[in-house]
Amino acid sequence: MAPRHSPGGSTDQAGPRCPKRLAGNVFEPPSVLDWRVRERDIRPSPSFFLHRLLGAGEDAVRADFTALLAGRSFEAVLPNVWSQYLSDMRLLDALAQHSERRRAASEAEWQVVDCAAYTSRVLGSVTNRTEAHHERMQALLGALLANPLWSDRRAKWLFIQPHYDLRGTVGRKLAEALVQRNAQIGPVILATVDRDGAHIGSQMPYFDLYRRAVMVPHVATPELARTARLCLPGSCPADASRRGYLFHGDLSRFDGGVRGAMRHIIDHLRHPASLQAKILSRGTATDTNPEPGAGGTGRFEPTARHVAFRETSAAGHTRG
Repeated sequence: MAPRHSPGGSTDQAGPRCPKRLAGNVFEPPSVLDWRVRERDIRPSPSFFLHRLLGAGEDAVRADFTALLAGRSFEAVLPNVWSQYLSDMRLLDALAQHSERRRAASEAEWQVVDCAAYTSRVLGSVTNRTEAHHERMQALLGALLANPLWSDRRAKWLFIQPHYDLRGTVGRKLAEALVQRNAQIGPVILATVDRDGAHIGSQMPYFDLYRRAVMVPHVATPELARTARLCLPGSCPADASRRGYLFHGDLSRFDGGVRGAMRHIIDHLRHPASLQAKILSRGTATDTNPEPGAGGTGRFEPTARHVAFRETSAAGHTRG
C-alpha cells in the first residue's frame, strides 16, 4: 500500500502524524494580548428596526429573568449548559442603544425580532413554567405572520437565537415559519453560536438558516472574562502569566474533527493540560437548576450541588 502523506511532508504507513514543523515547536501565547477587533476589520453595520412584537410580555420575561439573577453572573446561579448561550437579551439591549437603530421600520435595511427567545426558554425551564414559554413562541409566530413586512420580499429579518437547537427553543411551528419565509419570500438571518446546528439532532430541515447564519459568541465564564479584561493592552499585570489552557466543547457535538486536532495540539503544549471530560466540557457534567429563594422576590438560589460542581470545575482551569 502506498504511504500516505501528512500535511508536513512526512509519510506514515499507519496513518497521518502531526506535521514536523508542529512537533518541533511549542505554542506560547503572546506576552501582550489584544482581545479587541481591529478597526479595519469592522464592517459597517446595516440600519435596523427593533420589532417588540410581544410588548409587555417581553418586558415581563426580561424583568423576571433579571430578578432571578438578582445582580449575579449567569454561572453563579445557572448551570453552564444554560448560561453559555445566554447572549440574546444582552445583544438586544445593546442594539436598542446602537447608532444604526431606526425609529421607523421603513427607514431600516434590516428588521430585527426584538424577542429574547432563548432567555424565555431558560426562564420557563428553570421556573417550571415551560408552557408559558411555548405560549409566548406561539404568540410571536402570530405577530410575525400579521406583520406586513414579513410578507415583503424586500425585507431582511434577523432572528437572534444563540442556542444550536432552533426547534427546541422556539418550537416546530415557528422554526418552520422561519424556514418557509426564507425559502419563499425573503431572507431570514439567524444569529446563533453554531452554523453546524443543522447537523445536531433532527434539524436538517433548517439547513439553509444555519448555512447563512450570523455567528454570535458563547458567553464566556466569569473566570475567563475576568482574565480577558485583565489582559487588555496596557492593563495586563506583570504577574498575570498564562499557566494553562482551556478548550471548551461538549464531546458529543458534530465538530468536523476539531477535538481530534486539539488532542494532537495538546501533546505539544509546554504547560500541563487535562483531558478530563468534566474539565474539558463543563456543559455535559452533572449539574442542577437553581431553586426559588425566600421572600417571593423572584430571586433564585443555586443548589449546593451547583456550587460544588462550579468550584471543582473552576479549580481545573489552569490545567485544562
